[in-house]
Amino acid sequence: MRSPLLEGLGLVAGFTTRALGSMAGSVFPLDEQARNREALARSLGFAGVVRTKQVHGNAVVYVGGFEGGSAPLDLWPVADAMWTDRAGVLLSVAAADCVPVLVAGREGPIGAAHAGWEGTSKGVTTALVSALVAAGADPHALAAAIGPSIGPCCYTIDEARAAMVRERGEGDHLLERDGAIVFDLWSANEAELRAAGLRAIEVARICTRCGGRDLWSFRGRDRDGRYGTQLAFLGRPR
Repeated sequence: MRSPLLEGLGLVAGFTTRALGSMAGSVFPLDEQARNREALARSLGFAGVVRTKQVHGNAVVYVGGFEGGSAPLDLWPVADAMWTDRAGVLLSVAAADCVPVLVAGREGPIGAAHAGWEGTSKGVTTALVSALVAAGADPHALAAAIGPSIGPCCYTIDEARAAMVRERGEGDHLLERDGAIVFDLWSANEAELRAAGLRAIEVARICTRCGGRDLWSFRGRDRDGRYGTQLAFLGRPR
C-alpha cells in the first residue's frame, strides 16, 4: 500500500499488509520477521531497513549513521520517531493498531513516527516535525501520510487512560459512544500536523481492526492470540 502524496514528491513511502508477512514485535519468529523486512527493503531498492525500539514515548532520534543496512536488535536506539537527511536510508516504524506517521518534503530531512494512544497524547508527531524543522525543513513544504491504524470506529479506552489524554491536552479527540470512551487517533495526529504548519496531509482512514483481513491488528487477533505487524516505510532514493 503506497502513499500517492509522498511518492509524488519523489519518496518511496507506504505501508505493508499481511501479504508480506509480519514485520516486527509479534508472535512470529524474529528471524522470519527480519527476513520479511530485508525482502521488503530489497524490493524497494534499499540495502536494509532502519528500526528503533519502540516504547510508546515521544523521543525522536537521528538515524543517518545506520545507512546501508539493518542494525542488530541490541543496537536499535530507543525511540518512537526517527529522521534522516540522507538518501538511501529506509526509515520504518512497526504497528498493529497504532498510527504510523510519515513526514517528508521534496527535499531535505524526512521522518517517521509510531503513535499509539500514549505516543499521540505525548505529542510524538509534534516532536518529529519539530526535529525536522530544527534540521532546516520548512513545515509548509512538508507533507505527511497517516497510515492504516485502529480507527474511531473501534478504538475505545478506559477512564484512566482518558484522564491522561485530557491532562496531556488531547481531550478534544475523545468521544463518547454507547457508554464507551473513543480516542480518535486519526484526528489527533492530523491536528498535531496542522498545528505544526503542515498543509498537505493524507489520511488512509483504514481501520486495522475492522477494515478487512488484509491488515494485522492486535485487537483483532485471532482466537489463538496470533497477530502480526505492518511496517510503514519511508526513504529517499539515491
